[in-house]
Amino acid sequence: MIPLPKKFSEEEKEEIKKIHPPFVAKKILELNARPEINDQIPTHIEDFYPLYLSIWKISNKAYQEQYWGKQGQWGDNYGETTLTFEEDAEAVLDTSDYAVDMTVKQREMLQKLLDMVLEYDGDKNTPLSRYGENDQAIIDDPKWQEIGKYARLVYEELSGDDLDAWEKQRENPVS
Repeated sequence: MIPLPKKFSEEEKEEIKKIHPPFVAKKILELNARPEINDQIPTHIEDFYPLYLSIWKISNKAYQEQYWGKQGQWGDNYGETTLTFEEDAEAVLDTSDYAVDMTVKQREMLQKLLDMVLEYDGDKNTPLSRYGENDQAIIDDPKWQEIGKYARLVYEELSGDDLDAWEKQRENPVS
């Protein structure tokens, strides 16, 4: 028998809500409370939590500066984020087996973001950073920052979150 994942403590739940935007935090908590959801076949765009998370990471320079490029420490990096995004976006956009339920606008925006990331990743002028070794150069690259701005729009379109309002609320929490 496979053991169930550890349920989050109240402190862990609050930390998840503090770090992640509302849609992503809700999905993390939902998957922890109901791990059987992972056994269901995803059919709606909302079912692809890792895709949302990677889009948000692409859109968030503050996250990148805090977590990318740790090289061996707990963290994340450009290579892992873009690989997850590219694989998940391609799977969602591939309609050869079945079409994932989303609006035409969502599909078009996701395709455009995928094209932008693939073009950037394949550009010989983009610093190679598979393990975080050049993440700061990517974070500071104006071309990457433009991709991040568009990723923010895509994230908001897919999730319904207002990232400006969420960030403002995080900076000035109501006591």
